[in-house]
Amino acid sequence: MDAPDPAGRWTRRRFLRAAGATVVGAAGLAAAAYELGRLGSGGPASSAASSPAELALASGSPRAAGATATVAGQRIHFRSRPDLVPPQIVVNVRSDKVAPGYIFFTPGNGAGTDGPMIADGAGDLVWLRPDTGRNATDFRAIEYLGRPALVWWEGSVNGGIGVGECVLVDQSYREILRVKGGGGSSVDLHEFAITPRGTALFFSDSGVAGRQLAGATPLPWQVLDCALQEVEISTGRLLFEWHTIDHIGLDETYLAPPTTGNAIYDYVHANSIDVDGDGNLLVSARNTSAIYKVDRGTGRIIWRLGGKKSDFRMGPGTAFSWQHDARWRADGMITIFDDETAPSQARGIILRLDEQAMTASLERSFESRTGLVVQSQGNVQLLPNGNYFIGWGSTPYFSEYGPDGTLLFDATFPAARQSYRDFRLPWVGLPADPPALAVEAVPAGGMTVYASWNGATEVASWQVLAGEAAGSLVPIATAARSGFETAIATARRWPLVAVRARDATGGILGTSEPVSVEA
Repeated sequence: MDAPDPAGRWTRRRFLRAAGATVVGAAGLAAAAYELGRLGSGGPASSAASSPAELALASGSPRAAGATATVAGQRIHFRSRPDLVPPQIVVNVRSDKVAPGYIFFTPGNGAGTDGPMIADGAGDLVWLRPDTGRNATDFRAIEYLGRPALVWWEGSVNGGIGVGECVLVDQSYREILRVKGGGGSSVDLHEFAITPRGTALFFSDSGVAGRQLAGATPLPWQVLDCALQEVEISTGRLLFEWHTIDHIGLDETYLAPPTTGNAIYDYVHANSIDVDGDGNLLVSARNTSAIYKVDRGTGRIIWRLGGKKSDFRMGPGTAFSWQHDARWRADGMITIFDDETAPSQARGIILRLDEQAMTASLERSFESRTGLVVQSQGNVQLLPNGNYFIGWGSTPYFSEYGPDGTLLFDATFPAARQSYRDFRLPWVGLPADPPALAVEAVPAGGMTVYASWNGATEVASWQVLAGEAAGSLVPIATAARSGFETAIATARRWPLVAVRARDATGGILGTSEPVSVEA
């Protein structure tokens, strides 16, 4: 893979070479209260609620995102884009051995102006979707129909069930399409995987009538059925459907039953889907602390890993609980984010499975530098250079490790509290909207121009244009890009000002609308 240029940018050619024919999934979870409400008692790990100590933040001086940004309550404010108020990212550890690419995450899972966000390795904002009032989770770059695209889940949370759809946008951040569930159902916020077949895999949750448990009388509450669906993206046609209630028994859960008759019993809480090397499905179920290999044709469970009915002999260090994000690797191993709900600390793990001898062994474990206790969410991403990028779920951290486990990068975004999954990925963005600017007149007669372009990755420098009329603006100053928003001071004040974005070769990428300068 090509190395990034000194500014950390990616060209379109380098993006496509790095991405290749990769297809990746997209998933999400909405709010901390949603996941915390699903924590069970009596399971393989205890489930105490988060305490201030468990959510302790890394110390260090705040780093403002952009030369002109101000920090207020651990959020960043920009003069040229006052509608964007991203959480401040504090970088604690940063090595030159990190993989190239930007950081993709959903800080706060839809709270306030938080939503899909891209940041660079220094913690500076690259793109933030303006607030729409909807939850947005599990944001990432993918390749769709041979072209780079972005995808995320978007919707609302009702009674612990995600009701929404998945959004795809192009490199200009213009919407391509929205994917809905088969048969008119809603897409749940835990998983959205695009396959090489041109299909999408996701969950569509619904409550079903309570069934008998261990010979008891009919249950007074509903059971949450996590229905796995595969649909054809181009037509929305439902190709495959698999219901947890038909294959996973109530006796497998670690979650205590409801105590009231109007509750929904989320005994499985499926949270990830992946396709293994032979085309079958890998399904992670949080509340059974198990991973299931499912026959993609018949729906039969081929084996269980972990939980109460594991088909594998679990070797030293392989036990996991309340896990998220189970993924196959090309070499047959799997990665898992092991939440190990309090009092144990969370970790990312790599397991080697022998499906002939039915044994599981621990290949490697990644733990946070501060011993984070993670109540929910989280993921492990294998990067092209062999590094691993880990999102710490319900705690506002993400980290990167070398193949040997060395910590190469660690950052926190305390104002946003959490992000369901986090990724480091290549991306080239050229927004359809023009650049933004703000101008402040200086009492002595000059002015300061603030330039930004939400989502533009190729800007190397800014040029200030000024004049008496819109048709006669001429260049008066140039400055190298400095973070999300760049400040440029001039000694003279002009009636009209605009800014022009240039790439590393001096080519013009875009020009703002002119604005009037007031004293």
